Amino acid sequence: MIEQKIKFYSDGLQLDGAFFTDESNNDPSLPIVIACSGFTGQKNIHPERYARAWTPKGFTVFGFDYRGFGESEGTRERVILEEQVRDIANAVAIVRQRADEEGRKVVLAGWGMAGGLILDAYRICEGQVDGLVAMNGFFDAVRVQKALRGEHGWKAFKQFMAEERLRLALGGEQKGIDPFEIYPLDPVSREYVYTELVKAPGYGVTSDFDFADSLISFKPEAHLDERFSSVPLLIAHGAENDLHPVTEPKSLYAAYPGPKSLFLLANGGHTEWMLDDDPRFIEFSGHIANWIVDNV
Repeated sequence: MIEQKIKFYSDGLQLDGAFFTDESNNDPSLPIVIACSGFTGQKNIHPERYARAWTPKGFTVFGFDYRGFGESEGTRERVILEEQVRDIANAVAIVRQRADEEGRKVVLAGWGMAGGLILDAYRICEGQVDGLVAMNGFFDAVRVQKALRGEHGWKAFKQFMAEERLRLALGGEQKGIDPFEIYPLDPVSREYVYTELVKAPGYGVTSDFDFADSLISFKPEAHLDERFSSVPLLIAHGAENDLHPVTEPKSLYAAYPGPKSLFLLANGGHTEWMLDDDPRFIEFSGHIANWIVDNV
């Protein structure tokens, strides 16, 4: 796989990106696919994993690091979803320029949290993207928080937020918070994070209260409108996903106003099968590639 590194800017910050192609199979008639990381993700994890799966099929794939991650500028490991949406939109601008020069289309694909981020990004870069792929995402943060925490856990979390907001309002200093206290993991996903993702160079994250505010305001499903009526969407999701319940893709499918497809991966949880040689990943990435060829 050939990597062509580039730099681009988002809100004045220099971000690290790369185009990936296959040395022996590069089909200029296929769309360029932008593969966006999920929560705490880095370009060298899932975007490059999808690049390794799709470039041998002839695709050009673009991956990048959000501000504060990898080699991108910005406050280290700060996750504010509205900022990541703008990072995605600026990545689209860069890729669209190359696609126009080469007479190609652009597909915007988001993994995990980015499955919803790409929907919000499309609202500000309408007309620059020809297809959307939401992979194992969630589309209403409060709905998912309640599902993960249960009613008592959700009340406790709201109480934590109220107490922390008061402490800060009285002049207290921001403090580091384990991001998975704000965005809890199911047991299988937690094991994957702490056995696989931590192997990636530079992986690690500390969060703060601003992320909690950003997260509970995240509801891309509610912002679907006529801008989406002509762009095709593939919703691809693990059928046994305990982190982002299967009710999430089904709800998005029901709400989406444009052309749409839903694919549920049999025996797929959230992320434990995200390994290059896992048959489920091969099936999942292959289905997405075929959908792009047939629908974009």
